[in-house]
Amino acid sequence: MNLLYASFSREDSGAKGAFNKAKQQCFSFRKEIDNVYLYVSRRTKSILYQIKNNHMEELASFNYRTIPIYEGSNKIRKFANFFAYNSFLKFLDKVIDLYNIDVLYYRISPPSISLIKIMQKKSLIKVIEIPTYPFENEFAKSKTTFEYNLFWKNGMKKLEGFADVIVGVTADNTLKGDKKIVLINNGIRLEDIKIKNQNKNSFINLVSIANVAFWHGYDRIIKGLYEYYKNNPKKEVYYHCVGEGPELENLKSLVKELKLEKYVIFHGTKVGEELDKIVDESDIAFGSLGNHRKGLYRDSALKNREYCARGIPFVIASNDQDFPKSFPYVFRIPQDDSSVDIDKVINWYEDLSKKHPDYSLEMRKYAEENLSWDAKMKPVIEKIKELVNERKSNI
Repeated sequence: MNLLYASFSREDSGAKGAFNKAKQQCFSFRKEIDNVYLYVSRRTKSILYQIKNNHMEELASFNYRTIPIYEGSNKIRKFANFFAYNSFLKFLDKVIDLYNIDVLYYRISPPSISLIKIMQKKSLIKVIEIPTYPFENEFAKSKTTFEYNLFWKNGMKKLEGFADVIVGVTADNTLKGDKKIVLINNGIRLEDIKIKNQNKNSFINLVSIANVAFWHGYDRIIKGLYEYYKNNPKKEVYYHCVGEGPELENLKSLVKELKLEKYVIFHGTKVGEELDKIVDESDIAFGSLGNHRKGLYRDSALKNREYCARGIPFVIASNDQDFPKSFPYVFRIPQDDSSVDIDKVINWYEDLSKKHPDYSLEMRKYAEENLSWDAKMKPVIEKIKELVNERKSNI
């Protein structure tokens, strides 16, 4: 069986979440499927990889006819990148034929006419992944009304009709799948994540890692630090913000306005050993604190699972079904725009350290048993194999 995972996400972008997720899912596919390929984007071209047991081998690249724009006006970028997206889809069509693809696993991007034509190929088993399911919850709020109605609302219905399987990544454990829909939540590849060293500093380091958007709610941390330092606390607390993103300049302006430059450090994008070092020196991590700003009250963020695998206690403001209320290594704050109560966070962390002195090892063990992509993708792989066997029996 030949499976192709396609995602119009840039592997060379500062925001690597979508690419890393696709790569990790492919390693899980490779354990069960003969030949697995990954097709993604770079700045000026698309790239095809073949997945081996522990690495990826680049097989081919295809240059875009027009160079995409990644800076400047949002409208100009969308218009210019539309041509790159069409090139991506044109080469995707060629790859499907050249490598005799049996199963196309497509991480959803704008449902253009070119994509719909590819999905009409009768010989393929077509799997569409919707990374925030149901898509209406987020897309209707994050797109203009015109863009949503023209591209997403109607186009998605057509794509869903052509798909053999819809993989809905959701944090809502009340949703139910059906014959076509398989519901999962995000997982991690533990082999790629280093467990942190536990600290015994006299001060506290807070950390967040994200492509910073308004719905991460990290302004709540900064405002919380302002309230904390107004009361002349005995313990020093520092906040390390890792990552770029559209909200970053607003956060920097807020830090300057509140005169917190000494206590808030912006690191930009960090990966590999540089990121490991920052996490090693940190005590408490922060997940998304503002999902309510886009109407979501549940979460299945990759960063939560990565924090757990690293063994760093973390703070969230949404319900995450992978971490029950009895899970002691997560501190939950209200789902609103209130400032983070830094005193409460520190008290929780110090109490946790006393009751669970080996909390990093305990968190890692939980991640190994509950959060791996192998476990998350199992029902998807079973569904694909079932469809393949059905097709064979009908030949």
